[in-house]
Amino acid sequence: MTRIFQAYNVYILILISSYGIAEIKDSRTEKLLKTLYNNEGWVVDNIKDGISLSRKKIENMELTALMVKQEIMIPKEIVQSVVMDVNNYEKFLNNQGLISKVINRGINWVDGYQYIPIDIPLIANREYLFRMYPDGHNNEDTISIIHWYLLDKKQDVLVELNERPKDTVYLDHGAGLWVAEEIENNIIILSYRIYMDPGGSLPDFMIDIMNKVSVVNVFKDAVAEAQNRHNLIIQ
Repeated sequence: MTRIFQAYNVYILILISSYGIAEIKDSRTEKLLKTLYNNEGWVVDNIKDGISLSRKKIENMELTALMVKQEIMIPKEIVQSVVMDVNNYEKFLNNQGLISKVINRGINWVDGYQYIPIDIPLIANREYLFRMYPDGHNNEDTISIIHWYLLDKKQDVLVELNERPKDTVYLDHGAGLWVAEEIENNIIILSYRIYMDPGGSLPDFMIDIMNKVSVVNVFKDAVAEAQNRHNLIIQ
């Protein structure tokens, strides 16, 4: 079961465009990001070692959004740089078999590809394209340091990825925010808020369990990498 959770971890970090033509977020994605950003409606499930895990119902969706949150003393700019470092996800995310790479860049965005092996019999592996920005999802969002969303499938782009495994399920609905709320004395409340439909035939109860474990693990991995980079700066 541990390997299943590790394989599923990548769902939570992502972590999109017409490749050369700017792509506008559709209304469904924009509504999802606004729901994730809104602090109302989150219900705390668990608090352990200073990390809280909360869930939130999403209108017309069977699955729930998740938020993991912790107070940290790491500059938000370092956390932001870690999450934007798509090409190095494989080095600091504990997910064996993960393929993660940048496939396009703009002035203020990165397009990425990720492949996630799922070590469950008869369950296909997952893949997706995503676009990520180092800022809020709209002009009113002044505290998000990252927002991302999944892209529609672009077969021509996927074909060019030579190492891309075959027989995968493509994910096309999901989004997330990394939010950094500054309080005092260099302390920030960092939260990662995400909703993703993993597609395929996974039962909802398994998705729920795996999501809860995975979002916390990805959050911990990203914060640990940010702490390591911060320590190198202050030495």
